[in-house]
Amino acid sequence: MTRLAAPEGLSPESEFPIQNYPDIPLWTENYCFVAYDPATEIGLWTHLGRAPFDPTLWRELSFVYLPGGERLVNKGYGRTETPRGPGAATMAFQCVEPFRSWRVTRDGGSIRTTVDRLYHGMVDDQRHERVGFDLTLNCLGAVWDWGEVEDAHKWGKLHYEQLVNVRGTLTIGTEKVPFDGQGLRDHTSGARDFTIFSSHIWSWANFPSGRGFILLHLVIDGNHLTRAVIQQDDGVLTAVDLHNSPVLTGRSQHAEPYLLELGDHRITVEILHPFPNGFDGPNDICIGYDPAVTATANFESLSRFEWDGEIGYGHTERSIRLG
Repeated sequence: MTRLAAPEGLSPESEFPIQNYPDIPLWTENYCFVAYDPATEIGLWTHLGRAPFDPTLWRELSFVYLPGGERLVNKGYGRTETPRGPGAATMAFQCVEPFRSWRVTRDGGSIRTTVDRLYHGMVDDQRHERVGFDLTLNCLGAVWDWGEVEDAHKWGKLHYEQLVNVRGTLTIGTEKVPFDGQGLRDHTSGARDFTIFSSHIWSWANFPSGRGFILLHLVIDGNHLTRAVIQQDDGVLTAVDLHNSPVLTGRSQHAEPYLLELGDHRITVEILHPFPNGFDGPNDICIGYDPAVTATANFESLSRFEWDGEIGYGHTERSIRLG
């Protein structure tokens, strides 16, 4: 696939952690990398974000999706940032070449749990096992730059995303598992407040032909705020409208299939591997769901997409505010 230049307004320095923290309420900075290998049915959701209580401290979250409903989870904090990327206690993201390549590494302990346990409660401290990964993300196509529209969403002022392929190795205990899949990377900074919307969907997918899409759709006070793009097989992005609103109206719907009406296209979606979690307060992310803590229920679900008969894989993030 053609690799295209970053959009106007994004310099190579945009890739690196911000060094001057603005005095803005709820300001934060986040990097999120998600990937799925359909051959092994193993997926990965990773996140490094500045702690809500201290912007110099990075919060790490890593979720490994295993076949059969087991999940390996970790949440921690640390200060191993380098000039080329963020880092916390056991995980680091390093920019190899801006808008072209990243390296994602981790080596630490994780808790083994299940989808059912995450659905009915938050993860407590228990026995850990070693989980590591060393993955290279090669960027595909253009960078989708949200720019200033993010102010209205309170999702971040700087916000751009890019589809990627992901190759490397996962280590679980003493076993090394090759990984060869597709994914997406995200970098945001600015004010982030999860309490302003009642529901949302963030969805994306890669297809073998080189096509793909990315969308974010929020419901705020009954109004829909939406941005979506389709990536053609030459890597070019085209803005499209989302004609439906496939958000959740209850937690029990999280694993049900849904439909995306993107421009002139209809894409059917099957949830393969759900991950129940929740949001606490303005912008903290919890492992699992507890209504006493997580007023907003969320699901990070690896998904199968069908578009004009072509099968692709990606991710569905959907939330609903219940508290």
